[in-house]
Parts: sequence; structure tokens; C-alpha cells
Amino acid sequence: MVDAAWAASILVESHLKNELLDDLPADCKATSVEEALEIQIAILNHPDVQHVGWKVALTNKAGQINAGVTEPSYGPLFEQFIHQSGHAFANGAACLGGIECEFAVRLGKDLPASGAPYTMEQGADAIATMHPAIEITGMRFKTRPTLGRPGSTMDFSGNFACIFGEGRSDWHTFDLPNHGVKHIVDGTVVAKSTGAFVLGNPLNSICWLANKLATRGMSLKAGDWIITGAATGPIPVDPGAEVVADFGELGQVKSTMPQK
Repeated sequence: MVDAAWAASILVESHLKNELLDDLPADCKATSVEEALEIQIAILNHPDVQHVGWKVALTNKAGQINAGVTEPSYGPLFEQFIHQSGHAFANGAACLGGIECEFAVRLGKDLPASGAPYTMEQGADAIATMHPAIEITGMRFKTRPTLGRPGSTMDFSGNFACIFGEGRSDWHTFDLPNHGVKHIVDGTVVAKSTGAFVLGNPLNSICWLANKLATRGMSLKAGDWIITGAATGPIPVDPGAEVVADFGELGQVKSTMPQK
């Protein structure tokens, strides 16, 4: 049986200190999705981090096949690991994974569990603003890949940090499935895609997340951040790289990766 509280304490401390651990104690390693979700709940309740939203991941078939799953996954976001465009990381290179361009939203209305199942239209109606975003992926312990999906789920669902650009309340004017996205690293365009790469439409991630959380009796709340899944990525990135996610009329978001 996993010791969820101990695992959460170790992982939170490691994340806050930008430390990459060699391993975790045996009874801190999730061996099933259920145990991983126990650790996730313990992290949500940890006093040293403040829960402010959610990430949706594996929002395209290629990613799901690679991960050996048949649906997206999700995980919590915390205030301590959220930054505004232009943020330069001082450290954390050891934990650094890759980068993803993501359509992000800030909710203006609750989506309570009691209202599920939600449609895409209902999820869209709850959005206050849409933002260009970069998710930076990362890892807290080196043996995590040996645990498969439970390992990622227990470890902040692979999140290192999120970088958000300015939001727009007129996001309804964009044709999201056909809205272009470019990922630029050190001045070179390394990937292009559109919103269709995210479950066909980034809005589908909102209702999927609301409905999935509802199965656990959990709700989305006004003020929550949601990153909807990779429109481009994951893309490996070197320490110190200058990264730009260009969403055209929706805007740009920039960040400098951690130095060695």
C-alpha cells in the first residue's frame, strides 16, 4: 500500500527546491492509477502549495498510443509553478523535460460536479479569458519512467511550470480548430500546428475535464486555470533556451529555460 502523505511531502519539497531525486522510498511509489490519484489528492491538500487549476494531457491519438492509453489524462496546477510571459528561470535544469504550446483558459463560472455531463458549449460558456501558454514538463525522481502512467500521474502529471501570456475575452472570434500555433526555440521555428491537434478543438478539453473530475465528485471553479493540452509538443529543449509560443492574433508567450 502506498504512503500517499509521505510521497506527497517528498514530491512537493523536491518540486519547490527544483531537485531531481535519484529515487523514492518503495512505499511512496504508485503501482496503479488508484494509488497515483491518492498521492495527487495528498499533494492537493499539502499546505506548501496552492491549487489554482488543472492541466489536460494526451489530447491527441499519437500521444495516447505512445503512452498506452485510450483517453486524455489530467493533473493539478499550483500557484508556485505559474509565471507570466517573459519569466526567466534561475535553476531547475536537472528537472527540465520538454515544452508544449497550449491554449489556456481562465474560468469565469463554476462547473460543479452536480451539473455533469457537460457539453462543449457549456464548457465554453464558463470561460472568461483565453491565453497563449507554454507548459514546461519535468520530473522529480529519476526512476519515474519505470512506473509508467502512475508515475507521471503522481508526479504533478509531469508538470514543471506554466507560462501564461495576456488573456483575451473576445476569444470567441477565433476559429480554434484552424487557429495556427508556432513553437520557436532560440529564434528558429521548430513546430507548427493548429487547435485541431487538441481533441479536435481545445474547447473539448474543458468539458472532458469537467466530466472526468465529476466522476470523482470534484468541480471546476471560477478563477481556475486550465491548460488544454499540447497543440505542439512535447519538444525537447536545452537549458537556457529562449522559447516563444506564437498564437498569432491570440498573442505570444515567452520564457527562458533554466540554466545549468
